[in-house]
Amino acid sequence: MNKYEKLETITNGINAANKLRTLQSSALNQRADTSNNIDQVGLLSEMLSIIAQYSPNTDRNNLLNENLNKTRMYSEVYKGLKHGISDIKSNNRVGKDDIIKTLHILQPVVDTRRQTLIEKILKIQEILDS
Repeated sequence: MNKYEKLETITNGINAANKLRTLQSSALNQRADTSNNIDQVGLLSEMLSIIAQYSPNTDRNNLLNENLNKTRMYSEVYKGLKHGISDIKSNNRVGKDDIIKTLHILQPVVDTRRQTLIEKILKIQEILDS
């Protein structure tokens, strides 16, 4: 590694630290302004994407971005399921629409065999509704 690459790495580290500090202070201000808790997974996801952006190793950067995207996907599925379950609890019953909604939520995170099965179920339901 020559001196210019070292300087670039150091500069990237300083820039990443500055962005992380700004993000953290923004999150703390947001927490103080509202009574709601901030989305910890979202905050961590943003922090990791900043680190990936300034990471000197492109292979590691791609792997980090891939894992970060998976984390976001699972987080969205978790939020969707949590919201769906709270709706079911408030209605005190499980309806056909609740099951269809749950299948739509779960579809991105299941394996390909189960995705195919969910697609078939949703298609059959669509045909029955028409």
